Amino acid sequence: MFGSGQKEEVMLYYLYMLSDGEISYSEEKQFNEICKKLHLSEEDKQSAIARCKEVAKNPKAALDVIVNEKIDEQVGQGWFGLKDASTLARIIWNLVNLGYADTHYSEEEKKIVKHLIEKWEVDPEVYQEMVDTADTMLALTKQKEWVISKLPRGSERDEKEKKIDSEINTMLSDIKLTIEELTM
Repeated sequence: MFGSGQKEEVMLYYLYMLSDGEISYSEEKQFNEICKKLHLSEEDKQSAIARCKEVAKNPKAALDVIVNEKIDEQVGQGWFGLKDASTLARIIWNLVNLGYADTHYSEEEKKIVKHLIEKWEVDPEVYQEMVDTADTMLALTKQKEWVISKLPRGSERDEKEKKIDSEINTMLSDIKLTIEELTM
């Protein structure tokens, strides 16, 4: 069963993925990971998806649906206040990651995040750090793909892959620390 604001949070993610017209395999995979972290049952996830499909006749109007259905308020309402600023930042980070999952952070996705940042009063500098981190992680992922495609199997390639993976993990740790520090 959904926790407080959980269905709306899942709906927010799903509508966000719809906003640029289609849901890619990588977005769907990341969405499923988010649902697992929220300890959401398959039944609850499907219920939220069905509700999104019911209210979002035009995927490009996802922001309007988020506002009109008050999903932004319902997700934020349970979390308003300084002590839970990290929860809001975690949601923004999830959205940024979903936006980059298909390697293109679309204008529609950016508009939704911009709306939520203003509505929830999330520090724009924290958001910019998230975008910069996601940009860098995307570049590192592309670099790793290049290394795999151009270098023959062996210790040199393995070493380069490990170094890139280490850089990505360091960046993830840094952004998680930034999010956690928001409640301190």
